Amino acid sequence: MLFPRPTAVAVFTLFIGLGLAQSDTTTSTTTSATSTSTATALTVTATPVPSQLILSSDFVITDVPATRTYNWVVATATGSPDGYYRPMLVVNGQYPGPMIEANEGDTVIVNVQNDMSVGTTIHWHGIGQYGTYWWHAHASTQLADGIHGPLIVHSPNDPLKRGIDFDEEQVIMVLTGTMTRPQSSLKRYFLLAATRGVSPHHPPTLPSNGRGTWDCATYGNSSTCFTQTPTEIQVLPNKKYRFRLINSAAHAMFWYSIDSHTLNVTEADDTPVYSEANSALHRLKFHDGQRYSVIVDTSVGSVGDAYWMRAQMNTACLTALPKDFANTTYAVVRYVEEIGSSTATTGEPTTSDWTDVLGTECKDLDTASLVPIVAQDAPTTVVQRGIFDTGFTISTDSNGNLDAGFAVNGTSFVDLVYQPALHKVNQGLAIDSSNLMSVTYNTTGAVDLIINNLDSAIDHPYHLHGMSFWIVGEGSGLLTLANAETMTYNTTNPIRRDTHIIPANSWAVLRFEATNPGVWFMHCHIDWHLAEGFALLSLSSQTRLPKCLFHPLPAPQIPAGLNENSTSLGRRSLPGGDKTPALAGPAFRKMRKARGHFKSQPMVKAKRGSL
Repeated sequence: MLFPRPTAVAVFTLFIGLGLAQSDTTTSTTTSATSTSTATALTVTATPVPSQLILSSDFVITDVPATRTYNWVVATATGSPDGYYRPMLVVNGQYPGPMIEANEGDTVIVNVQNDMSVGTTIHWHGIGQYGTYWWHAHASTQLADGIHGPLIVHSPNDPLKRGIDFDEEQVIMVLTGTMTRPQSSLKRYFLLAATRGVSPHHPPTLPSNGRGTWDCATYGNSSTCFTQTPTEIQVLPNKKYRFRLINSAAHAMFWYSIDSHTLNVTEADDTPVYSEANSALHRLKFHDGQRYSVIVDTSVGSVGDAYWMRAQMNTACLTALPKDFANTTYAVVRYVEEIGSSTATTGEPTTSDWTDVLGTECKDLDTASLVPIVAQDAPTTVVQRGIFDTGFTISTDSNGNLDAGFAVNGTSFVDLVYQPALHKVNQGLAIDSSNLMSVTYNTTGAVDLIINNLDSAIDHPYHLHGMSFWIVGEGSGLLTLANAETMTYNTTNPIRRDTHIIPANSWAVLRFEATNPGVWFMHCHIDWHLAEGFALLSLSSQTRLPKCLFHPLPAPQIPAGLNENSTSLGRRSLPGGDKTPALAGPAFRKMRKARGHFKSQPMVKAKRGSL
């Protein structure tokens, strides 16, 4: 859903399980959060709200539909999730943003007021039936600047039951690493002719549930940095906890672990799963956009014990690393007698990481080991196949400047923000294949989307909007349409998900039923790769797409200096003044001058993986 006009208010409705949306005009309530930190003259206006990520047993899971209303204000703020002060983009002053919790069949109304000076969009990532989802901005690199949060849908039909399979549940969001500058600045750097295709350096910190730890001695001083306390997860002994893990990062795969505690994987994206192979993992790996649920048994410790929870960036997925790169974010799992107890111990854990060696591959858990609990065979007959070759490309422009990026079937996605593809399709116009590759499935039967990852050293998390898919085949090398016609596929209860990693020099066949009419985006969920053109469109049941009347965007909606062919959101003046003090105020300018950290960092030996 697009909110192009700053200070505009929009409302849209989600019918959980149907995926429909409407827009209108309404009013919205502004909420905010403040911090009591006194480490700097800057006022922190973006704070984590840890309590919202604990799923209460008081929430009634029912099949009786209800209407749930949320009021959001999207705005700029100053935050310090890792102890380093920086400008952020947040919803209701929270980082991560507000959690939406609902039942399958509910109507969810979200009133959104955009107080930023640029437009934004909100995407409901993976939403289908019950399961673990999340929402995030899908404009520019706003996701990485803070606009994202969890979305949990319950159902009596969920085979994973509280009181049977687990006792308590909690959301764990592994958040994107925070840079010293806003991601929009890094994107401009990324798209300069001299640096096009070369990713900005990797973040020095990786917050979990809104908190991380910044190395103030190296990257800050007392006026811009303080030592942040890590996120604390309180648990009761002798319980089973369902941790819903959401990788909302913008850059790389993570290994997730808890010292001395094994992980029983019970959900992949929104599909309940089980296998003996994944019932006692030391570590779980997952990439941008993916979600997993794990059951953790807290019979390991006693009241007063504390263990490190670790999220380690998988450096096998990176081509190069900054010097002194800290690839692990820490949280504390603390055993208490009562949740919320103020008498709990406060010392840091002294526990050690698992001793087994981390793998060097950047790929999903073995697809065959992710066995859905609710069996659903994939269709054996396919009425249409589309094939896409994706990869990193390097060339020079007419001026001899480096022109590097990502392409799909030789075409790099150019985001013409004032010419939405849906509008063109609805008017009977064709998608311009010079700036966006697409495939049309005008059928109600099963179709295959074949992806060849031609990159020799880069692995990508591919995410499809609008529907989930069965992974019916995958392998190394290149798959042609001719070979796809004759090969044998796994159609017996294969894993269903919406985000899948395809390793370098590999292919995957994603099968789905094209029954959800729409113009659906598919892209790499590494933000920098999407910014460099890594996207395509899947048009499903185009003949059944509801006909709507779209008017050309009026000139007042397009910022000065831009036009309908522009690829920038631009900036506008807001009624009552620009509400962006964290980005433009004198305190922030002083902070930027003090830190002086936006410099090229020394790089160490290159490794295979995502740029």
